[in-house]
Formats: sequence, C-alpha cells, structure tokens
Amino acid sequence: MTQDVGADILRAIKRLRRSSTPLNYSAVRRTHGRILAHACMHFGSWGAALKAAGLDYEKIRRCPRWSKKEICVQLRDLHAKRLFPDIRTLSRKYPTLYDACYRHFGGGLAALRAAGIDYQQLLDEHPRRWTKTRIVAEIQRRDGKGQTLCLAAILREEPRLKRFCYAVLHQFGKWSQALRAAGLHPDAVREHQRKWPRERVIQEIRRRHVERKLLNTDRMLRENLALHTAGRRHFGTWKKAVEQAGINYNLYVRGGLYGWTRSKTQRALWDRLVTNRGSRKQVQDEAPSLYRAAMHYFNTWEGAVRKARERK
Repeated sequence: MTQDVGADILRAIKRLRRSSTPLNYSAVRRTHGRILAHACMHFGSWGAALKAAGLDYEKIRRCPRWSKKEICVQLRDLHAKRLFPDIRTLSRKYPTLYDACYRHFGGGLAALRAAGIDYQQLLDEHPRRWTKTRIVAEIQRRDGKGQTLCLAAILREEPRLKRFCYAVLHQFGKWSQALRAAGLHPDAVREHQRKWPRERVIQEIRRRHVERKLLNTDRMLRENLALHTAGRRHFGTWKKAVEQAGINYNLYVRGGLYGWTRSKTQRALWDRLVTNRGSRKQVQDEAPSLYRAAMHYFNTWEGAVRKARERK
C-alpha cells in the first residue's frame, strides 16, 4: 500500500513537471498543497520527493538556503523597519523567508521568538490595529471631549471608526465592558436605550418594511444599529423582533422578497419565458427569489405564468 502511495506521488510530480508547473517549494505550497503535504509525509521532505522522481532539487529551488542565524537576522531587520505587522503579512510579502521559518523553526511564531521579537508587542505597535489599550484611550478621549459614547451613534455617524466599533466587540465582547475598562459606568451612557421601548421598535420595523428597506442583519448593522440592538434586547433575537412586527422573516428577510413588486415579478417572469428559461425548475434553481415572489403574489406557479403572459 505504501509503495502504491509513493508511486502515485511520483506520478503526480512528473505530471506537474510535464505541464511546466513551477516545482520550487513555495510555488507548490501555494498551488498544490496536498501533493506537497503527502510528498513530505511519505518521503520526509519535498527535496527527497523530487530526487525520487529523478529531478535535481538544487536546480529547481528559487530561494537561497537559509540558516537559522540568517533567518533571525533578516527578521530583526524587517522588524526594525516596521515592514510587517503580523505573521500573515510576513507570509504574504516574504514567502521565501516564511517558508524558511517553517522549515527551520516549525512556524513564523517560533521563528520570531528565536529572533527575540515579542509578537504581542509587535501587534500592539501596529498603527492600524485596535488593541485594548488603544480602545480604552479612544473612549477616554471621546469622553473628555464630550463626544457621544453610544456605540450605535458612533457606527452610524462616524464611518471612519467602523473598525474601532467592531474591534471593541472583538476585544471586550460587550460595549459595556469596554466602558468599564475606561473607568466609565455603562448606565451613564445608555440614555439612548430609553428612547427605544418595545412599541417604538415594532413601529420602526414596520416603517422600514412599508418603505421596502432591507431588514437583514448586515444592512441593519450598517444603517440602524440602535434599532437592531433594541430589537434583540426586547425580543431576544432580531428574527423574533421582525416577527413581532407581523412580518414573515423567512419570506421577506431570508427569502429576499424585498424589491419584488407584483409588476416587476410579472416582467421578470415574462423575460424568462420569451428566452426559454421560464420553466418552474429553471426559475427555482436560477432565480429563487423570483420564484418566491411569483408564489407570493399569484399563489400558484400556473397563475404566475398566466399573469406574466397577460402582461404582454
């Protein structure tokens, strides 16, 4: 069985060679990672696998042979110049160096430790990364200047701080925990919550529905986070809040019925009929939202087709 596996790996390598695919380690890792993994597992290394396939790895390799000392020196030099903020960027911008880190140290994190670089400090020093320290400082700065400390208002009125808002939830879990870390009491900044009783939540959801504005979570987080938060607070989930407003969540929110008027449904269905793409199965597979709109407005598929032809 082992011999069969080895033979399959060698045939795969030779097939890549015939197709002029680059066989250096970095290229194969990006394009044919499974072959590389099986080859290293079976033969011990990628170079040994190429040798077994009758190829000269020294002629194929495109990167210099790094020693551990050279890797550490290069990492310290890049770190001093602030050329990589994290391991992911290191692997993307300097793939040959990262591959050498992986071969000699088992990964980028271990290589950074060997080079004497504190990875957590590296993350904290990145100017675009919102660490807990920077988040607390931003909250205190806003408090000192008298700016709003309502997370919904910040996200709605200051789009440039969108990353800050999401980082708060990622780092602290809750906005209230971030406020406490900044030495503020959450109750002092929750006045906006009193503006959202259950009745107003239902009223606002119905208003958006009448205006045919999307009610899915992604859109709500961008356009009206306060309403979404109040809905979850009063009803447990956003789905329950929408249903309490008398709106079919699965049909309108998840099913995508918004945007499909009766007239638009007829027109879209007629366009598909005249191009021979209007069978029931085709519409279900290719345009499920159109199918749902047709069934919603006309009750049956046959009735929807008949109305579409009448519109002609």
